[in-house]
Amino acid sequence: MTTKMLFSAIALTVSTLTSAMAADVSMPYKAAPAAAAFSWTGCYVGGNVGGGRGVNEQQPIVGQDFTANHNSGWLAGVQGGCDYQVGSLVVGVEGQFDWADMKDTSTTLIPGGAIGFLLTTQLDRVATATGRIGYAFDRVLFYAKGGAAFAHFNHQMTQTDFAALSVDFKGSRDVTGFVVGAGLEYALLPNLSLKAEYNYFDFGTNGYTLNCSGNPGCAGVPFFPASVRQNMQTVMLGVNWRFNTAVAPLVARY
Repeated sequence: MTTKMLFSAIALTVSTLTSAMAADVSMPYKAAPAAAAFSWTGCYVGGNVGGGRGVNEQQPIVGQDFTANHNSGWLAGVQGGCDYQVGSLVVGVEGQFDWADMKDTSTTLIPGGAIGFLLTTQLDRVATATGRIGYAFDRVLFYAKGGAAFAHFNHQMTQTDFAALSVDFKGSRDVTGFVVGAGLEYALLPNLSLKAEYNYFDFGTNGYTLNCSGNPGCAGVPFFPASVRQNMQTVMLGVNWRFNTAVAPLVARY
């Protein structure tokens, strides 16, 4: 065997062994990027708009038994609060104020006469102070809420013959009660979320007075004490701008 042939055989052997060893060596593994989860921890401010319907069970006034009126209409306002997330559990507090125009009128007639009474109830503002608890699926949050509710109602009774006579008696009252509700919130962007919410309000039974309202026809007529049991339901859509929110990395599993 010549020297040239010997070196050729050695080179072929080395090349074959090198290829075999390279085939047994696994390629380095590059971990997949860590996933990210939305965090609901932080504070927010926002606005809302919606509608509602209430039930006002009036007690008899001046001997007349009014049927319950069902005031309905719109409400819109602002809210703000803070949330804290632990795992998938989210707890928080929220305050909300809404302007409203929810009203209705019930009518009753004096038996055997042509005189009637119109009784109007109107809600013009409502506020709540609530706590809420929810369960988060990343950017989707289902929650329930409950707490105190505060509202202002205007009342008006009009005595009329449905022609020329019209005498007004007016009164108003601030009331307190409770609210419970539930909703769904979705984080559209890191700092922007949208929500849909249902609430039930109960203000119990409250008294108020009706006084002559600048009409000479009721001069000297005493005020009328009255009372009413009130509750209402609302649905609304809202938007929140969130501060201090973050996207938390999740540890990748292999």
